Amino acid sequence: MSPPVKAVVYGVGAMGALLTRLLVEKGVEIVGAVARSPAKVGRDLGAVAGMDRSLGVLVTDDAEALLRDREADIAIVAVDSYLETMAPHFRICLSRGVNVLTLEEETFYPWRRAPAIAAELDDLGRSTGATLAASGVQDVNWSLAVSALMATAHRIERVRGRSTWHGDEFGPAVGRYLHLGWDPAQATASLAGQADGMTSQTALEALAAFAGLTPTHHEVSTELMIAEAELRSGRLDLNIPEGTVRGLSEVVRLATVEGIELELEMAGFVHGAGETPVNDWAIEGEPALRVQSEDFPGRLLTCTTLVNRIPDILAAPAGLITVDRLPLPRYRPGPLRN
Repeated sequence: MSPPVKAVVYGVGAMGALLTRLLVEKGVEIVGAVARSPAKVGRDLGAVAGMDRSLGVLVTDDAEALLRDREADIAIVAVDSYLETMAPHFRICLSRGVNVLTLEEETFYPWRRAPAIAAELDDLGRSTGATLAASGVQDVNWSLAVSALMATAHRIERVRGRSTWHGDEFGPAVGRYLHLGWDPAQATASLAGQADGMTSQTALEALAAFAGLTPTHHEVSTELMIAEAELRSGRLDLNIPEGTVRGLSEVVRLATVEGIELELEMAGFVHGAGETPVNDWAIEGEPALRVQSEDFPGRLLTCTTLVNRIPDILAAPAGLITVDRLPLPRYRPGPLRN
């Protein structure tokens, strides 16, 4: 029987803590953990991740020493959202020949947004025999599933998606990104000229690749979401007064040579009474098609999808591999083995 997958949890924030539990339950052997916070370094990973058991793995802030001293098949990296800031972490892993699977959104499909860094990391992985790939909710729910729905249409004019998520499910970095509790005028000034739409853009470009479409250009628009009554973020220990910012909505529209427009709105905000996350996709054409998921567990799906992808990454070619080059994902009952 093959040995269990040996993994390093690289980043033990809100997502890394959830991933730790899922990995343990899938029979992955966690051989190390990396975090930046002094409050986490030196503690057992089980305690840091909020589990009711010790894992016998102490959290360190020295990734290079950890990967030098421990034998790992893969690093599960959940630190930041942009390839430029994540590249140093990826280099540490790839240079040691350790495969990387990340939640970082830009790596999902970076060829148009960050081609130079993507090419450099691709070369590094090829030179050491290691694979770099990203997965998460965009893997299936914004790309593969939507592509399959498109395959049932005779004619398509436009594909529109809307995915919302609860801003209270994530950590302080996400709270700052959403400008939670800010005065709208100050938030508007802070966001001036910063409309980015990275998550939506990379998801749409992956969808275009699946559908055989050729992107030409994209547009981004950002809108503040204002609290109509006082709200509370328990995770951030933050009150959001009426009239202040409770989140952001970003819309990306991607044009294609074929004349089909792809659109995705990502809206993250602290929810009020009766509000739940939604994932909604509609195809305008012949016939008109729609698939909608209420009470959409985006945070959990991001982690469960990634864990199920681990065997695909271990079997993939070396280098930076985007989702269009991976096999169709499938459920993995565990234990995950190398």
